[in-house]
Amino acid sequence: MNTKTAERELQRIFKNVPSAFGNSWFETLLDHSRRLSEPLAARMLSQMGLGKATSKPFKLFDNACGSGPVPSELHRLIPPAVLAQSSILCGDFSEQMVQMVQKRAESEAWTNVEAKVIDAQNNGLATASFTHVATNIGFHCVPDSKAALDEAIRILEPGGILGFTTWNREPSWAAELDGAFETFPFQVPPRESTLQATGWGDWGDVNWVREALVERGLEDVRVEVFAQLSRVDSVEHFISSFTMSLNWIMSSVWSEQLRNEHGQEEVHGLIKKYLERKYQGRPWELTWVSIVATGRVAGQ
Repeated sequence: MNTKTAERELQRIFKNVPSAFGNSWFETLLDHSRRLSEPLAARMLSQMGLGKATSKPFKLFDNACGSGPVPSELHRLIPPAVLAQSSILCGDFSEQMVQMVQKRAESEAWTNVEAKVIDAQNNGLATASFTHVATNIGFHCVPDSKAALDEAIRILEPGGILGFTTWNREPSWAAELDGAFETFPFQVPPRESTLQATGWGDWGDVNWVREALVERGLEDVRVEVFAQLSRVDSVEHFISSFTMSLNWIMSSVWSEQLRNEHGQEEVHGLIKKYLERKYQGRPWELTWVSIVATGRVAGQ
């Protein structure tokens, strides 16, 4: 998978999320958030020092906020009295993701949460204005990830805490698709790793991540590996959950002729046939292995 092509296609998909998931995009992303993203966000927040024991108000920027797992977990973990004195700004370049967070904030009665369109590569926020900046599964797919990392650090006040997660190992949904592709009655071009869609750095490597933070002067740098499982209820659940990932692979790797000859309906049918034969109607688990990184800006 050519990095530039993968980067461009992923940005295009996130610009129009409903086109990737269909009319049920909100429900699909919410389900994915609760099964996967929120437990991972909780692990990151804990490493950032935010949890049930937090007693000091904070000002947090949720960078590349996606469907809102970070504010969701903050409201589950942080005492309400502390939340009442804190502020959470959620930013994403995708207008639909921002709208989703706004809708969740209203329906789930989140406290002091604001969401707006913000480009992680040039966020326009004031220097040294946040106590915490969190990026849950984001840096590895931002086109200019170097700029995004530097911007995240720039807006932290002295003593502020940076926290983020990236994938350490390719999630097992990709292996499921590879297995299905091998059974297709036509040849599917090989793909490269889905771990990274940005040309800078090696976001899946623990040592590289640690060195990137140390080089930028962060202190108390901690880089951990965290493994988790997420349940797949059925074949239909898998297909609905990973339609966006499949679309990304097809648009990045498959030729236009191949996509025209074998449309989404046919491809979904072939994947369904493979998974039904493999799991015989049983639910199964997917494996996710991520990097959880934190560091503190010097001062205070």
